[in-house]
Amino acid sequence: MPSKSAKKPVQKTTARKVQSAGKNEFRLFTQPRSPYLHVRVRVEGKRRLFSTGETSQKAAKAKARAILADIKSRGFEEAITLHARKKKEVIGSDPTIEELGKFYECNLRLFDKAPSPETARYYASMLARIGILAGVSRISDLTTDAIQKVKTKYLKLAEKQGRDRESAVTTLAAMIRNAAGVFSRQSLEVFRQQGLEITNPFAGTRVRGVKVKSYSPMSRELVASIWTKASLLRDGDPDAGPPDEDDRSGTDFRKSQPAVFALLILELGLGLRRNEADKARWDWIFQASDGRRYLEVRETVDFKTKSRQSRVIPLAEEVWESLKFLKEDDSVFVVPGPAAAKPSLKLQRTYRCRKSHEALAFWLKKAGVTEQKPCHALRKEFGSYVATSFSLFHAQKLLGHSTPAVTSAYYASLTDLPDLQPSRMGQSS
Repeated sequence: MPSKSAKKPVQKTTARKVQSAGKNEFRLFTQPRSPYLHVRVRVEGKRRLFSTGETSQKAAKAKARAILADIKSRGFEEAITLHARKKKEVIGSDPTIEELGKFYECNLRLFDKAPSPETARYYASMLARIGILAGVSRISDLTTDAIQKVKTKYLKLAEKQGRDRESAVTTLAAMIRNAAGVFSRQSLEVFRQQGLEITNPFAGTRVRGVKVKSYSPMSRELVASIWTKASLLRDGDPDAGPPDEDDRSGTDFRKSQPAVFALLILELGLGLRRNEADKARWDWIFQASDGRRYLEVRETVDFKTKSRQSRVIPLAEEVWESLKFLKEDDSVFVVPGPAAAKPSLKLQRTYRCRKSHEALAFWLKKAGVTEQKPCHALRKEFGSYVATSFSLFHAQKLLGHSTPAVTSAYYASLTDLPDLQPSRMGQSS
């Protein structure tokens, strides 16, 4: 017989995530794209989902208990009326900069043409950065004077760091422009629909002091030299010497570099953005009934266009002849490189051929390109050529800008190319 003093086996139990209040129970959880904790209340067989409007567990639990208490004392329907608050009430009429940034990100689904979650997150982060520089925490305090304080403080800091003033002004202008994206017309309309009346604090804001200079085209000699040397990227350059220690990619240009060559052709010959060139696919290229070839930049499983719109670019025969030798039977992407046959959502946020991009940037600097972003200078050169040879409207469409103003201000300085051979720069035809 077992001893009377023997202990009974202890039964293991799993901790429940449900908070209990007698027969009434609730649990806290987050909803997709919402920063707030929610509670699903069950009282005497009836269920209801509430947003607590709180981000901390402690505050959310207190709110949930208050909801349960009101249901018990007031009844289910009256408690719903009291606590089932809409998003417009959750954020409040005078939100902090952080609250508005989260609110903006959480309501992207209500936009007709929403930016990507990554872009929206970046806009919100730039707004938060400006708030920190201004020393304010609420949107209502982000006044014209506060934004002017940001400009002055940022430029003084850049000067103390020894940065070029014009470069600092360009960066500041981009930061302000991105933060203002939170207050686009579409954003303000969505905010109004949610009951939040707010104005754009950046309306009419300009960066004074230095005029942001538009692109200065490369010399005709430099462009011709780049096209000539491109064949050395494709075939290898015996005179290049061992890899340069300043080249972060560690590329040996004595050997053939088909990925670097392909990036050069796509960015200078077709004006593709870095990410567009990185993700360009062979099935983007098609031949029309008239025999001419085109490349259509469009969204895929691993790529999202910047404007969420596709665009078609004429593909000159010279460009096609330069690229087609790279095509293999099982290749998906035009630029050879990692994950060439494994498209995925993860690739939307990364570059497949980062080392090749770095190698091209180094190669362009060695070739004489002095721009801070040499690869992007190729796209600007393409825009300048198209604007000169055809029109600003053509450049806008082929570059994929929303308005000609952006093309004119930053890309399409007119280029004097009277002596350039069409075979060299005919890629835009």
